[in-house]
Amino acid sequence: MECIEQDPHPLVFKLADPEKLPLKAPNTGKRMHYRTATRALAGMQKEALVFDGRNNECWRLFCDEGPWLNGSDLAPFPLGFFSAGLAASYQSEFLSHARQANIEVRQLQVMVDNFYTMEGSLMRGTMTGSALPVEVTFAADTNASSEDHQRLAHLAVASSPADAYLRNAVDSLFSLNHNSKARPVADVAASSVPAQAAPDALFPMSTPGTGTFAGDILERLDAEDSLGGEQLGTERSSVVGLSDNQKRQVHVRAVGRLREDGLKELKVACFQPIGSVFQLLSDDSQAAGGQGRAPSGLALLSAGISFCFMTQLGRYAHVAKHDMQSYQIIQDTSFSQPTAVSPAREAATSAAVDTQVFIANKQDAQDTQTLLRMGEQTCYLHAACRSALKTRIKLGPVNTA
Repeated sequence: MECIEQDPHPLVFKLADPEKLPLKAPNTGKRMHYRTATRALAGMQKEALVFDGRNNECWRLFCDEGPWLNGSDLAPFPLGFFSAGLAASYQSEFLSHARQANIEVRQLQVMVDNFYTMEGSLMRGTMTGSALPVEVTFAADTNASSEDHQRLAHLAVASSPADAYLRNAVDSLFSLNHNSKARPVADVAASSVPAQAAPDALFPMSTPGTGTFAGDILERLDAEDSLGGEQLGTERSSVVGLSDNQKRQVHVRAVGRLREDGLKELKVACFQPIGSVFQLLSDDSQAAGGQGRAPSGLALLSAGISFCFMTQLGRYAHVAKHDMQSYQIIQDTSFSQPTAVSPAREAATSAAVDTQVFIANKQDAQDTQTLLRMGEQTCYLHAACRSALKTRIKLGPVNTA
């Protein structure tokens, strides 16, 4: 299999000519549609192409896992992308509401804490991933009062399309292509999206554009030992994630700050188990008042969901000793428009995550259906989608740590 180490391109880049690829995201109605094609690489590494239907853009992103899943730790883990996407979306919404109220925002920091649990046995089919309520802390330097900050924070969460995936309990939808044949799904909700071709041919066709995106969108910060004012610690977990039985909690933090050039600087890390700190840049699309120099928060969040599900497929296959030749997905996510695009509307909404799964292996159809079911059942982020989670909002001081 290919791997991150062999790729000559940046870890994140905007594609030069996405319209030439045979896969595109829908662009219908007054919604933001993202179509994400994701494939497994060597080890626990993944690669995704995130198509933005409204802006006709496509971003390529790499993902890896930390030592707890025997990853090579060269790119952010799936939950890191999701937390970064939440933080970027909250930032954008806070700024949009501040502009509407003629409030000057001199500095804005948004800290997102995500918590997840995993318990049960993979081989007995009892292992289940769960998501707990998100905690988000807004710290702003403005010309307004603390009461205004509280109001802006609550408006930002209510209007965040990313947060809609937390508070709206919706079951994800799936279809299955096993060894080039369409198969019925078992014990998961069935997709009604027209079947697409397997996406593996798209990736060799994907090359960076010129001057259309920021440099150093993704980097690992090896010198960082704290995040949001708290020490990460020094002990790294062993390969606990690949054992059959689990009973543990995962804590992921993302801290987003505004740069002088308008880009959002997002630092993410796993606190439990302890992992490396990664920095991602994010920018709103031109349709949402940005310049499209880096992936939007919704693009990062969509990539995170796809990466997390792919990790769970790979983990179950490893524990169950499936002989996997390849696994890849095409995932559709859909959001209501952000406030910058649609300032006068009700609370944000999201549609069900719809995923077409392509698996090539030497197992029979029933075993592969079990693989799909356990992938959904153990995926932290599909758990977040099917749960009604109310985000907890706090105000805090701007922290430079």
